[in-house]
Order: sequence, then C-alpha cells, then structure tokens
Amino acid sequence: MLNNQQVMSANSLEKSIIMNINDFNFITAIKGNLMDFSKREIITSSWNILKPNLGLLVLAIVFIFALNLFLGIIQERLLEDVTFQSILFTVAAYLFQMGLNLGMLRICLNLIHNKEGEFHQLFGSFNLLIPYLMSSLFVILILLAAASPGIALLLSSISVDFGTLPTIDSLEGVSMVIPLLIIFIPFVYISLRLQFYDYYLVDEECGIIDAVKKSAAITKGYVMELFLLGTVMSIIVLISIIPLGAGLLISIPLTTMVNTYVYEKLKKHPKD
Repeated sequence: MLNNQQVMSANSLEKSIIMNINDFNFITAIKGNLMDFSKREIITSSWNILKPNLGLLVLAIVFIFALNLFLGIIQERLLEDVTFQSILFTVAAYLFQMGLNLGMLRICLNLIHNKEGEFHQLFGSFNLLIPYLMSSLFVILILLAAASPGIALLLSSISVDFGTLPTIDSLEGVSMVIPLLIIFIPFVYISLRLQFYDYYLVDEECGIIDAVKKSAAITKGYVMELFLLGTVMSIIVLISIIPLGAGLLISIPLTTMVNTYVYEKLKKHPKD
C-alpha cells in the first residue's frame, strides 16, 4: 500500500511540474519565421525522450561524477608537490573529463535522432578534443573582446596606489553598476548565441570556426527565449538539490536533453 502511494505521489509530482512549467511561458511564439518556443513543450518532449533511457544517462552521470571525484583526490595529493608529472596528470585528467562530456552529448544526440544510445558512446568523441579546445578558445576570445570595454571602464574607475590591491574603501563613490552591466550583458548575450558550438562539433564534426558561426546562426532571434529557458532549467536544478542532491540524477540528464532538443529544433527552424 505504501509503495502504491509513493508511486501515485511521484506521478502527481511529475504532472504538477510539467503543468506548472507553462507558467514560465512569458514569451509565446513570435510572429514571422520564428518557431513556437514553448518551454512546456520543450521540457515535456525532452522528458519523454529521456524517460525510457533514464537508466543509461544516470549511469553515465554517476560514472562521470565518480571519476571526477577520484581524479580530483589524486590531483590534490599530486599537487602538494608540484612536479612535471603532477602537472601532466592534471592536464590529462582535464582532457579526459572533457572527452566524456563530449561523449555525453553524443549519447543525447543519438537519442534525439531516434538512434540507440549505449554506454560505450561515452568514450566515442575523444577524437574531437583538439577541435573542441580550439573552438572553446575562440569563443573565450570573443567573450573577452565583448567584455573588454566594461573591464576597461571598471579598472579605470578603481583608483588605488601602485603596488597595492584595491579595497572596499577605494571603491567608495564609484558607480559599479554601469561597468558591470557593460560586462554582463554582452557576456550573457554572446554565451547564449554561441552555446551550441560543441553540439555542431559532435553532430556534424564541422570546422572550428564553422561550428561557432552555425551556433550564432541558429540562435539568432531566440536569445530571450533561450535565456528564459535557461532560467527555468536552473530553477529545476536548484530544486533538485533539496532532497540530499539525489534529484540531480534526474535534473542534470534532463538539462542536457533539453539543450540537445533545443539544438535540434533550432536547426530545423532557423530565422531567415
């Protein structure tokens, strides 16, 4: 009897979450060539794809988390005495983790494309590490260039003696809002426009710059929708932390699947 009640409660909770997602639909479909960007439809469809494959993705998440924890412990001990070997191990561990993250995208893309997802696919994208590193560096340079006016304004607003670090007192009377906004707004905008470059690398194995350009192309006209969807997913992840973090086993795969679903949907509905 208790088990039945728990099942009914879980089903009710799931339906409640899905129904209440619609409350976040502040922006409905924009007229013209923009697609219907319903957050309820996106999250519901992503969940329907995820649900029959939940065990696979939870296993992948647990494996990545356990491996990161294990490698982190080893790195902490090795870095107590910095040597060439310890630095080499840290770099190798970081690259291995990135390769697994690309493999996670590979699994989600296969599921979106109605292909079979398998655990070994987690290790199937290490050949993309160099393109991924190069494209990530390219994106970072773009972000720094966009934020540089705000950074310059912020630094010029801070008056401190040479050779000393700025203190709270040195910032008195300085308006921090404008420089921070000049940094924050372009940073968020460009991050949203370029967020799918890694999906293009895995999905189409296209060139470094081409992947960034394609991400910018498909997200044109959808920045506010992507921002609101990201806000909703962040809230879901934060809520999932409450039950001793166990909810992350659901929310993290769901977030990855939502991003994959949006990527595929934007590819089919680019703005002319």
